[in-house]
Formats: sequence, C-alpha cells, structure tokens
Amino acid sequence: MIPTPKDAAKVLVGKPLKFQKNRLNVASFVLQAALALRNGKPKRAFLLLGAASVAPKHPAASWLLQGALAADDVRRKLF
Repeated sequence: MIPTPKDAAKVLVGKPLKFQKNRLNVASFVLQAALALRNGKPKRAFLLLGAASVAPKHPAASWLLQGALAADDVRRKLF
C-alpha cells in the first residue's frame, strides 16, 4: 500500500490535517493583511501575516488572534 499525504500528516501531527480549511484560513489572513497594508496599517498587516504563518500548525491560536483583532475593531468603532 502506497502512503498518502494524509498518512504522512497523521505521522507528523497525530491526526489527518484538514487541508481545505487550513488553506482557506491562510488565504483569508493573507488577503486581510494585503488590505490592511493597502489602507496604511502596517502593524495590523504584519500581525495578520504572522497569524497566517501560524494557522496551519495551530488553528486555535490563529482564530484567537483573529477574534482579538475583530474585538479591537469593534472597540475602536464604538468608543
């Protein structure tokens, strides 16, 4: 039997990775970073690029960071 990429992922991380979900999450972070950089917010852009680099290995951390950025946006708009 020939091993598949899912088998390799299972060996590396202990479970199969959800490739499509990770790709979409990383693409979302990169797109948000590009828009932030275009709008003149380099700190936010680099923070989002960092989250994109962390997203494939630690999805919970990347979601937490994205939630914190969203909460900061809401805070800035309300107060």
